[in-house]
Amino acid sequence: MKHVFYVAGLLLIMAGGATKAQDASANDVVEKYLTAIGGREKLKGIRDITTSATADMQGRTMEMEAKYKMPHKFRQSSYMMGNEVGGTVYDGSRLSRSMRGQEQVKEGKEAFQEYLQSYPFPELYYDSLGVEKKMVGKESVEGKDTYKIEYSADGRTWQEYFDVATGLKVMRTATVDTPRGKMDAKVLYSDYKDVNGIKFPFKRVQKNGQFEMSMETQSVKINKGIDDKQFRLK
Repeated sequence: MKHVFYVAGLLLIMAGGATKAQDASANDVVEKYLTAIGGREKLKGIRDITTSATADMQGRTMEMEAKYKMPHKFRQSSYMMGNEVGGTVYDGSRLSRSMRGQEQVKEGKEAFQEYLQSYPFPELYYDSLGVEKKMVGKESVEGKDTYKIEYSADGRTWQEYFDVATGLKVMRTATVDTPRGKMDAKVLYSDYKDVNGIKFPFKRVQKNGQFEMSMETQSVKINKGIDDKQFRLK
């Protein structure tokens, strides 16, 4: 009987060790990614970012501009045929999203979490937010061997896939709530280019159910100075 308890205890210890090993592997993958795109120090040295992009939405072209001012301010505007059709503003505590004349406002942690979905390097904040991560295993994505990392926080889960060879992120997947119910969403990242020593994916393909949008980044400007007035909410 003692022998049975000893073996059971040993298995529990081994299981605990395996879990820690998985966590360490997940941390290693994320750290390799941050190093591959420039390193924590360089990323934390960013004061502001301005990006411009064009998107193909089922045959229609949309122009987008996004502005980030650290630590936590964000503005994104979308235009079609010269007219603004939507946008998002985050002033550090409240987030307002407008589309087709309708506005939705979120506050506090919920607003910050939505802001992070647009932020280029959300991995910098995951540990401080208590986001848990674990290594799921290896999967092939677009012909590349990748490590699949699953994140979880506040009842939500999402997955990110990192190229085994380069460390770069190649895909993000999640199940999102929509007016039509839950929907699988994915974003594919490619065409990484160096801007001031930091790598950005210049091509993104977003798929939500049957909807698909291909976005090409036209320019990325870093530390050019952005006035706080641009992040004020009405």
